[in-house]
Amino acid sequence: MARVIPVTPTYASEDLGRILALEQRQVEETVEDLTEEQFAWRPNEKAKSALEIVWHLAVNSVPEKPANKDEALTAFRKAHEELQQDIATPGKLDEPLTWWTGDTMTYRAAIWSAIRHRCYHLGELVYLRQVMGLDEPLYYHEAGWEPGREARKQS
Repeated sequence: MARVIPVTPTYASEDLGRILALEQRQVEETVEDLTEEQFAWRPNEKAKSALEIVWHLAVNSVPEKPANKDEALTAFRKAHEELQQDIATPGKLDEPLTWWTGDTMTYRAAIWSAIRHRCYHLGELVYLRQVMGLDEPLYYHEAGWEPGREARKQS
């Protein structure tokens, strides 16, 4: 059964490590019950599979495309740990960084961008579940958001 995650208080805390961990958990819980076939499925040739989306979120840590769900999730977890280590490094968040656009920002802004990026791709993963006819994950709703709705059915 999906667990309730208190999204609003976590974001209000402005604790980047907690927020990133929340996003990590949401992505992992969205794909955890997918079979290998579902994880690799694409609705058409231009669309990404869950495997490609999860790998895309980890590509800086693991440049080679993973062969299966376990490898993709391992790469995604590795990327998460690297970001968490950076967040925990004293002074790192205030260091300047040149973004891929050529703009200069703080590393803190880059972490916020990574969080936003995960949110975007989380939406893609939820949509893939819907296209496959699977129940959408309910973990991101706070308690009481939709009274009477049951947690995701297990396939």
